[in-house]
Amino acid sequence: MSTPFDLLLAASLPRVHRAALGLLGDEQEAREIAQEALLRAHRARDRYDPARPFYPWLYRIVRNACADARDRRRHQAVSGLDSDRVSSPEGSALDAIGQREAIDRVRAAMETLTEEHREILSLRHFQDLSYSEIAQVLGLPKGTVMSRLYRARAALTLALEMT
Repeated sequence: MSTPFDLLLAASLPRVHRAALGLLGDEQEAREIAQEALLRAHRARDRYDPARPFYPWLYRIVRNACADARDRRRHQAVSGLDSDRVSSPEGSALDAIGQREAIDRVRAAMETLTEEHREILSLRHFQDLSYSEIAQVLGLPKGTVMSRLYRARAALTLALEMT
């Protein structure tokens, strides 16, 4: 029998996967880390405070699992883009090639950014979190989130100009 907490975790899997993909950049590794993060969350369920928002608590677990994975592989993570979210189901082959090139270009540019910049861009643009949600997840004031996001976007723009 599933508890409400287990159902909440199960419903969070797609979001957890997107978070891991955004932080790691590798589809297979993101799947594995998403499962690992949900297992960690299940084991830590007694430390969750239901009076507080669920996703920021879960995201910290995902973030730590991704950091552990990066430590294991000992190199920089590439922020992920989900090509299924970007591509149109009715596009031509030429459109698909152009989208694939654009995704590869953004991935290469994201790879040159700092981990802090990759993370904040991923939270805002690939996970669609609001400034307030990002502030909760990262434990930062909203103004700091806005300024970091501005700097991250500027760094990404510069990196894209260089590629």
